[in-house]
Amino acid sequence: MSGAAAHRHYRRPGLAGDILAALALAPSDAPLDPATLAALDHFHVGGAAATRRLAGHARLAPGEHVLDLGSGLGGPARLLAGVFGARVTGLDLSADFCAAAACLGRMTGLDGRVAIVCGDAVRLPFGDGVFDVVWTEHTAMNIAGRAALYAECARVLRPGGRLALYDIVRAGGGPDEFLYPVPWARGPEASHLLTAAELRATLRAAGLAERVWIDESAGARDWLVAATQPRPGAAPPPKATLRLVMGPDFPQMIANLRDNFVAGRTGAVQAVFAKA
Repeated sequence: MSGAAAHRHYRRPGLAGDILAALALAPSDAPLDPATLAALDHFHVGGAAATRRLAGHARLAPGEHVLDLGSGLGGPARLLAGVFGARVTGLDLSADFCAAAACLGRMTGLDGRVAIVCGDAVRLPFGDGVFDVVWTEHTAMNIAGRAALYAECARVLRPGGRLALYDIVRAGGGPDEFLYPVPWARGPEASHLLTAAELRATLRAAGLAERVWIDESAGARDWLVAATQPRPGAAPPPKATLRLVMGPDFPQMIANLRDNFVAGRTGAVQAVFAKA
């Protein structure tokens, strides 16, 4: 996806105010429990639990400096800071998302440990070797230039630093069989999935060595099926969910993503790669 296409797809003027209104909150209501935002600010399959699993695979340690690429509303960044004790810089291409993430960071009291920067993942505004961990969840499928992305990840990592990723991958079927819209794209021109083998090869070509590779496809499929099935007696839905962020067609996006997983067109992987 080009920068212009990504801006259009994720453009949400006034998003921070809309979130506070949906939660019936004012900035003066801080401090806000980050758990209040769980249905809203983890924009990936599996939610906060998936973020915790990836942090475990990456052996994230207190005090490490993490760059969260595609940080969105800042949910994973705040979890890594608040639960794992990391110092996090979140980077996102969407100025609207960055503004909302900064607002929520202040309201949760984590703004001193999470900094939000608006920028492009393939042209990172950071020096060489400044991060212990580069982190990315469900971001790379928006990026056509994967070789450039992972070269930038390697550049900003210190020697021995890790890239921790949670990605959706292309698993089977032809392009005409894939259902759109999905959360990251409303059509094929904006979607840039790799197969698992292509992803591994691109990461290795960037000088990154595989440390952990876990197929999350079955768990992601089951989570999506459960998330889209009505459950008798279930608690009322949260006041603010990703439908507020992505618009009225978000339920169709999630249903299509579920069906792509169930049909075996897509898979998911969590992985950790290290810089030599």
